[in-house]
Amino acid sequence: MQQANSVGKDIPAPDFQEVFNSLAGNFLLLQPNPPHFTILAASDEQLRLTGHERHEVVGKGVFEVYPENPEDASASGPSNLQASLMRVMQSKKPGQIPTMRYDVAGEAGVFEERYWTTTNKPILDVAGKLRYILHTSAEITAQVLAEKKAAALREIEQKYSLFLQAPVAVCIVAGPENRVELANGEMLSLLGKTSDIIGKPLFESIPEAAGQGLPDLLDQVRNTGQPFYAAEYPVTLVKNDSEELCYYNFVYQPYYANPGDTVASGVFSVVHDVTEQVQARQKVEESELQLRSFIESSHHPIGVYVGREMRIQFANQAIKDGLGKGNDIVGKLYKDVLPELENQQVFEQLEEVYTTGIAFHAKNHRLDLVVGGELRTHFFDLSMTPLFNTAGEVYGVINTGADVTELNEARERIAESEWRYRTLIEEAPIATALYLGENLTIQYANDIMLSYWGKDSSVVGKTFRKALPELEDQPFPALLEKVYASGEAYVGTKEKAELEIDGRLVPGYFNFTYKPLFNKEGEVYGIHHTAIDVTEEVLAQRQVEQSTRDLQNLADAMPQIVWIAKPDGKVTYYNERVAKFSGARKLPDGNWHWESMVLEEDEQATSAAWHKAVQTGTPYEIEHRLRMQDGNHRWHLSRALPQRDSAGNITGWYGTATDVHERKEHEEALEIKNRHLISINNDLDNFIYTASHDLKAPILNIEGLLTLLTDGHTSIGDQKDDTEAILEMMKGSVERFKKTIDSLTEVAKLQQAYEFNAEQVHVAEVIEEVTLDLAPLLTSTQAVLDVDIAPKTTVRFSRKNLRSVVYNLLSNAVKYRSPHRTPHVQISCHQSDHYQVLTFADNGLGMTTAQRKSLFTLFKRFHDHVEGTGIGLYMVKKIVENADGKIEVESKANAGTTFRVYLPV
Repeated sequence: MQQANSVGKDIPAPDFQEVFNSLAGNFLLLQPNPPHFTILAASDEQLRLTGHERHEVVGKGVFEVYPENPEDASASGPSNLQASLMRVMQSKKPGQIPTMRYDVAGEAGVFEERYWTTTNKPILDVAGKLRYILHTSAEITAQVLAEKKAAALREIEQKYSLFLQAPVAVCIVAGPENRVELANGEMLSLLGKTSDIIGKPLFESIPEAAGQGLPDLLDQVRNTGQPFYAAEYPVTLVKNDSEELCYYNFVYQPYYANPGDTVASGVFSVVHDVTEQVQARQKVEESELQLRSFIESSHHPIGVYVGREMRIQFANQAIKDGLGKGNDIVGKLYKDVLPELENQQVFEQLEEVYTTGIAFHAKNHRLDLVVGGELRTHFFDLSMTPLFNTAGEVYGVINTGADVTELNEARERIAESEWRYRTLIEEAPIATALYLGENLTIQYANDIMLSYWGKDSSVVGKTFRKALPELEDQPFPALLEKVYASGEAYVGTKEKAELEIDGRLVPGYFNFTYKPLFNKEGEVYGIHHTAIDVTEEVLAQRQVEQSTRDLQNLADAMPQIVWIAKPDGKVTYYNERVAKFSGARKLPDGNWHWESMVLEEDEQATSAAWHKAVQTGTPYEIEHRLRMQDGNHRWHLSRALPQRDSAGNITGWYGTATDVHERKEHEEALEIKNRHLISINNDLDNFIYTASHDLKAPILNIEGLLTLLTDGHTSIGDQKDDTEAILEMMKGSVERFKKTIDSLTEVAKLQQAYEFNAEQVHVAEVIEEVTLDLAPLLTSTQAVLDVDIAPKTTVRFSRKNLRSVVYNLLSNAVKYRSPHRTPHVQISCHQSDHYQVLTFADNGLGMTTAQRKSLFTLFKRFHDHVEGTGIGLYMVKKIVENADGKIEVESKANAGTTFRVYLPV
């Protein structure tokens, strides 16, 4: 017990241990406590060479860890080492052992012959007291054994017959040309040659080897006199007319023709063919690579832990993400990565699997893991499966697990709710299979995949084509072979496969993936196959499609336009009515661009309403005009309702467009009549006021004149002239009264004639007619008239009313001319937006701003020198507005006036 405490105090600090362990060399740090010479530290290289773990050597005596070989009666290694250590303690000076045989026990306890060069160096403290002994050794087993073999071969040199019978390949080549002096049967067989090569340069017989470094090695040995040792040296030789890559262990020993020669005359070689051993090891490495590729390509969490200490050798991304410990866990101990699993039986379960070789499986296994710095409870479906080496010994554990925490929590919530299902599917069905080699041999297929195939595990080991002969005439074997050849994955969606289930072909539909697996050379060595059965989904979809076709047939029989849209608003279906109505057809992209059917004036409002409905999920309704095949349009009421699934998500839209043209026209006509009635009422108020005012004056005049007559005026003498004058004045008042009555009659007619028969009228023809009617006025005033109107310019208007508009505006332009200049009138017409704009510009008297404000007032006149009633411009304005047009005026006093009449196209 005291010794253990003493040793514990002398063991260096952990940081020193880490540095010492990683030193590049074979070192032991020993405590100078004979006869034990306790090991305080051991480098990684020392442990590797002797096949020990650190915990097996540190704290123990060097001769306890490395005992004497009991089978070797001449063994002197331990005694020589002990004597050297004692000399170092006594002299405090380094001691060396140039060559020492010290056998080491292997894994099975069998001692192996080993040779070393050894140095023991004292380490003193500041007071010069011996503190430690640093034991350094270099293994020279291969060299010593080679030298022994070379010595034996030199003896064989003297007896060629013995060489020829040697069970190993032996060859002697001489001179710079490497001429073959001796090659026994083993060597000839190894090279694939006959005895004809004796006496010839070696590389004339095997020219394919000349460029593989062998001539240089032979020259090096012959020139330096130093032997060369090679292990698993690759050489490509031509045997049986084909190239073969072989691997050899060989010794090149300098060969001296005579005793005492200092210059080698040739090279003596002993060769062992180790091709089979190398290929066997490569297969193991390839198998390991396949395992690594399978692990890394799997979507399920997989980790591989080796050694009893459970060091993480492989870990795919899924398990890294699941553990939440970062991506640098490979190479670390499992218990160091997940210390929180202490006392959760996980370490004990791993130990038991490693010890017994019996796998451990658990469903819904609870584990408390630290994720993101927080200890959280998780539930896993996990497996711990032992890994065996070729000797049948467990060397590690493969760990797989699926996080079912959410599923477990869902179960708990379901249990709390009586109205929900009592059971849930524990995990989604994922079928998996692995095929290896060009012939696609089934290496693995899980139960789900076997159930899909309708087969049992006896198909494992068979090729895909032999295991599933019913698929021979179906595309799947060819697809697999294409993936293997191209290295490109294939993803199938809802593809049909007919599989033999219980002796009959059963159709099914599957989503599946064929993913190629690559080795370290980048070559495909297998295919990973996953699949999900979507047969029910496909059949349900077909039923929905059939229901949709039935709905479309019903829709085609309806008089309305019926349409269907996706949740995002894209229209995918119209019934036949839309083609008959508008001639629209489905576009190559599968959609209907319904915007082309909507009249331009209604496009913005229609798009805005439809966008709002799609974004909010509220019903859609709008009245708009749809274009027909002949270019005309009709009013339609469009409605659409969203269709929702059981979760309330919108799955589509069903809509109709109903023809409401007649109703809309009636409504518009009624609205126009209402507006007109309001206008008539306003005009009647004005009419009553005007009539009362304008009729009152002539009546009062007549009343006054009658009074004069009744006051004694007679037609005798001088009074006769007065009487006649009064009568003339009365006659004038009556005439004015009649004109006022006529004007009011015209206004009344205009009010009643707001609806008129429109026709295509040539504007230039109407201008020419009015010009002929006003020819006397134009001639007498010497008026200049400029008309700039294209002959084919037309408006849809009443010809009589257009003539009235032109007549009033042109006659006014000449009547209200300036006395200081010749009247000049310009008439033009151009199209602006949806109007033909008819312009009358003159250089007459013009108007003030105040006059323009009351310009179109009934019976309003601004000049007394021109005869008129003041209703002309009022009637022009009414005619234009009744036709949904408008009139504008610009004027400047003593400069002129411009009228612009806007008539709808």
